[in-house]
Amino acid sequence: MILDSIVIENFGVYGGQQMIPLTPEREGRPIILFGGMNGGGKTTFLDAVQLAFYGPKARCSNRGKLAYRDYLRATIHRDADPSEGASIAIHFRRAVDGEMHSYRMLRAWREGVRGVEETVEVFCDGEPDPILSEHWDEYIESYIPSGISHLFFFDAEQIKELAEGEHAAELLGTAIHSLLGLDLVDRLETDLLTLERRKKVAGKTGEDARRLKHAEEELERLDRLQEETTHEKAKLTSELIGLLRSIQECEKQFKQEGGDLFERRAELESDFARFEKELAGQEHDLRELAAGAAPLLLIAPLLDEAQAQARRESEARSAQVLASALEDRDAAVINQLRKARVPSVHLARTETILREDRDQRRVALSAPCFLQADENLVSELRHLRASVLPEASSKIASLIETSAKVRERITRAETTLSRVPAADAIARLQRELETLRIRHQQKTAEVAALDAKLQVVVRQRATSDESVKRVLAEDTEKQFGREDRDRILKHAAKVRGTLSQFRTAIIRKHAARIERLMLEAFTQLLRKSSLVSALKIDPETFRIELTGGDGRPLPFDRLSAGERQLLATSLLWGLARASGRPLPTIIDTPLGRLDSSHRRHLIERYFPVASHQVILLSTDEEIDEDSLKRLQPHIGRTYHLQFDEALRSTRVTPGYFWNHEATT
Repeated sequence: MILDSIVIENFGVYGGQQMIPLTPEREGRPIILFGGMNGGGKTTFLDAVQLAFYGPKARCSNRGKLAYRDYLRATIHRDADPSEGASIAIHFRRAVDGEMHSYRMLRAWREGVRGVEETVEVFCDGEPDPILSEHWDEYIESYIPSGISHLFFFDAEQIKELAEGEHAAELLGTAIHSLLGLDLVDRLETDLLTLERRKKVAGKTGEDARRLKHAEEELERLDRLQEETTHEKAKLTSELIGLLRSIQECEKQFKQEGGDLFERRAELESDFARFEKELAGQEHDLRELAAGAAPLLLIAPLLDEAQAQARRESEARSAQVLASALEDRDAAVINQLRKARVPSVHLARTETILREDRDQRRVALSAPCFLQADENLVSELRHLRASVLPEASSKIASLIETSAKVRERITRAETTLSRVPAADAIARLQRELETLRIRHQQKTAEVAALDAKLQVVVRQRATSDESVKRVLAEDTEKQFGREDRDRILKHAAKVRGTLSQFRTAIIRKHAARIERLMLEAFTQLLRKSSLVSALKIDPETFRIELTGGDGRPLPFDRLSAGERQLLATSLLWGLARASGRPLPTIIDTPLGRLDSSHRRHLIERYFPVASHQVILLSTDEEIDEDSLKRLQPHIGRTYHLQFDEALRSTRVTPGYFWNHEATT
């Protein structure tokens, strides 16, 4: 069998329709890898496959003790219309009499006037197959019996149970019975017990007959009471569902009338007041900035001119001081030259040169000085323009932007508050909704009480049934009236004994092959043949007995946690190989229960060869980046299951975590 695709519509966390191709794209790449966080839909995917194939017999993870119809109702996506319902369609291929045929199996259900209505449709090679649709349960049981489905579709819990050894015998017993077809033998044995009971009833007389009649009447009374209680519970459950729908309709109308806004009025008013307070604070900060240097931002060009003028006036004052000093110096020089009796021609020439130099300096420094500021003005203006004003500008821009956002929130809050209805306008709907909720609580309590009563009746019926069996078992030989009844009972008991021996013989006959396949799988995974030299299955109790490399018995608890988990995986793998059925393998949380030191063994030695098609449903911590690289040569497709909080639904997209594409 090859699973080509699955179409999931409004099932569990999968809202809307999700079509997922599953056919491996290339030869030698059997693995289809799904990545998703907890709650992303990995287990729901496994449930979808099992539910589509097996319906009421499916081993779904979250069904618990729910009746099948109640479970179907609970699986419809929360945002979907119950009258539209949900569906799962699986496209697969399998060979029949040497020819490959294509099938499309669709299981759909919806909430109808009579409760949950389910339909099953099967198409073969593109054409509807009414016979296969009507007898799908028998068809799938003959091909993949539900008793061995967990060998191919399993999660980490099964590994955990097998690894701990507590339920290993029970799981193995169920699997081997289905694998070898021993469920038919069990059914025949049950039919023989029923025949013996009827013959024993016919043989009862006198006081025993009266006792038996009384016991059977009590059993019938309890049967009727159980049936009546079940019907009453179903009726109340139907009423409860009706009330829930009424509540939903009332809540919808309440919301349309603004009821949700009315209930949030105090919160909305609080938000509005908080926004106004924020705006007032921001406006205060703006006023504080306006009282400081911020207004000077409006005259930035004037500040540039003032700074330049202050610099020129400062330079002019410095030049005037220099000119005065030069004049004193020149006078001293001329005086010295006169004393030295320098010729008058040279003296006059020198005096002229010095005077012209002073005049030129006075002309160059004749800039007007109207600021008359002190020497610190230039540095103060420089600091103002380089630091104070840019900082004020940044604060003003930030405050204006924040104020705009707050004003927008205030506007939205005012709009929302304007839509809040008055108390008297919404009071009727409020009372109606409250009444419906109280009735719903009361009806829920009534259903719980009936459920408790039903459990008591079931226990009483079981006790009464045991009483009937006990009366039937008393003094059987004395009550046999006729020889043919005696013969039938004896032969029935003999046949049951023969069936028991046949069951044990069949198990012994096939146990050696199953044991060998399991041991081969364990040795291949562990590559530590010296640890376990033999593996035996008790044909009556189905307990597993291990023999160590030293020839001594090896208890389960002597193995490490990782070795026990690898052994558990080997048991399932060995049984799957023993079935001889070429079926896909689906593993949910494949490494969740494994030690990190043993994960590599499964990644390299099990997943690539577990089947011709292996679907792994993993978190990012199980198959991480390093593990993904090791699996890469064997991966045909990758998908990411991502839960969208806004849509409250899981989306399936190509690729794995970290955006790796395994097929490239």
